[in-house]
Amino acid sequence: MAFSFKKKKATLRKSEIDQAIKRLKMLYKKYADLYGTKLFNLRAFEDRYLNALRNKTDINLFLHTEISIFEELKKRVIRSSELENSISSKESEVSYSDIADRIIEENLARIKKYRYVDFHPDAEVETKYLLGAVTDYYYNYWSRVKKIIRNQNNQALNSQLEKLENDFSYYVLPVRGQYSRAVDDYQFVLARKDPRDNEKASVNFIKYGGILLNNCEKLMRDTYNSIEAKGESSREEISELKRCIDALENIILDFRLKDIRSY
Repeated sequence: MAFSFKKKKATLRKSEIDQAIKRLKMLYKKYADLYGTKLFNLRAFEDRYLNALRNKTDINLFLHTEISIFEELKKRVIRSSELENSISSKESEVSYSDIADRIIEENLARIKKYRYVDFHPDAEVETKYLLGAVTDYYYNYWSRVKKIIRNQNNQALNSQLEKLENDFSYYVLPVRGQYSRAVDDYQFVLARKDPRDNEKASVNFIKYGGILLNNCEKLMRDTYNSIEAKGESSREEISELKRCIDALENIILDFRLKDIRSY
């Protein structure tokens, strides 16, 4: 897929990924001994990991999801142990897939507050909400952010701003027809009707959206700190920038994009 974003490095190095996988395996063994393999099934985790490798799934996103689900499982069994006198063991039993399904439902509920852009029937639901969120942020906030940054006359900030302008243009602005180049690239893959390619394309679309938003947040925070250090700007400008940062932070958290940081 011809994304314009340059890929410099993964969020995690290979050694860090290997360490995280090793740690998760150890935790699955530990909690399986304590609470059984119905929930803490090491073999099932290993199968999911091998499947992710075969499908060339983004391992950073895979680990983020797996760790979230494991933490939820851990909370559930601890909470269940504390309440075992008030609920039956049958009621407290829940499968890994039950937990995973509930997390997916909760995550979907968090992003449904954003605009839904139905750009292709085969596109993942999360990509449609993410496109709506990023597009609305661009049109509702970004012009104000640009004005504040340019008012600083800071070459380093302006350089970052120019890069982000290009990235917003790629991800959000229509170039031919109704959608942006990022959406055109995604649609091109979806037209092949290959489930594996479709999954990779959706991961890339979300990943690069996350990279864009996190770099945008970094630039705004750098600008905020620069203004505070100089002490020359009005409190109105500071407050406006803070509102824009808060709105962006909400999008990043709702779409679970905090750990996606580098091109």
